[in-house]
Amino acid sequence: MSEKIKATSYDREAFWFQRRAFLEKAGYRLRPKFNPRFVGPKPPGRYSLGDHTAHHPRKNIMDAERISDGQQVMLKWVSKKTNPFEVELARFFSMPALARNPKNHCIPILDVLRDPQDSDKQIIVMPRLIRFDEPIFDTVGEVIDCFRQIFEGIQFMHENFVAHRDCSLLNILQDPTKLYPRGFHPVHSCLNPTNDGLAYSITRTECWPRYYIIDFGLSRRYDPSNGPPLEHAIPSGDRHPPDYAGTECNPFPEDIRSLGDILKRHFIRSHPSCGGGTHMPLQFLKPLVDDMTHKDPAMRPTIGEVIQRFNKDCDRLTPWQLRKPGQALDWPAWFDQVLRQVRNAFKGMLPLPSRPASTPRALGPRMRTFYTKTPKMPMEEKARKVN
Repeated sequence: MSEKIKATSYDREAFWFQRRAFLEKAGYRLRPKFNPRFVGPKPPGRYSLGDHTAHHPRKNIMDAERISDGQQVMLKWVSKKTNPFEVELARFFSMPALARNPKNHCIPILDVLRDPQDSDKQIIVMPRLIRFDEPIFDTVGEVIDCFRQIFEGIQFMHENFVAHRDCSLLNILQDPTKLYPRGFHPVHSCLNPTNDGLAYSITRTECWPRYYIIDFGLSRRYDPSNGPPLEHAIPSGDRHPPDYAGTECNPFPEDIRSLGDILKRHFIRSHPSCGGGTHMPLQFLKPLVDDMTHKDPAMRPTIGEVIQRFNKDCDRLTPWQLRKPGQALDWPAWFDQVLRQVRNAFKGMLPLPSRPASTPRALGPRMRTFYTKTPKMPMEEKARKVN
């Protein structure tokens, strides 16, 4: 590897270069490029300049291999000063009693390491997952299965009085183990493990992956006995803040709005490359999504009500409606998708997996207020915040 490329890699990933030996001692091996004696491929692969050019978009994230069994994992350093509750909440949902619950879609925490050079930092170890929307959703049934799981995961968090507060495209992941049976590159999931060719993937209908919710840096747990919580409204990870950003709001309806925004912006609407407009096979969800993104937080449904309406709407669909494209496609891809679904129908492949239905808890008036109402701030406290 040239000295210039090596220096660039070190600048971007200095934290991980400096902790390579510590991580190996703790049982986690970084990619070969982190070894000082690593030499890059000559010539580089067709699809990239080589593995040494592959960087994670966030400097606090890194992939690794667990030495004891070869499991592929992700590492993330967390600042206790910046995100004091992240590790605590992540560990909370990884407690055995909660981890065994099938409704729990919070990413499991495999290990927590104390950084040897900075007492403010902790390194959490998690399974290696990928974005939930790659590759493209092949059918309406695949979209339904995805959001059934995500709604169920948020319901589980809310039932434990935790608001995520950053539900976005980047914070919903999926288990790629079966989706990419020959593996994939930890930075570029569309490429193979050696980063020099396209990765081989199958459709979700052939493997039905499990989806997970990650990143609890902004999440908080609240005590219902204190009444409805009040937090500053914040932009979500996909950078579409609500109209009232900067004001105080109840964070539970904000989770509902964020999920509705994902459905509206990335599924109900077509991608501009496919002509824009609306994606007709998912228009049956528009009334629910409109209520989830209602400007008045108190008018949005609770996550339990979202699940009830979502299941009722989806149960009306015929098998062929479930096999329609999950996202907008151009003409050649649309034709291939139709042929694929005809083949799947003849092979007897189900358009939806058989999963037990989630049964939301009935909410009394007091708990419904906790999850939906935005409390009024006392005038003296409001004046103090303004000043």
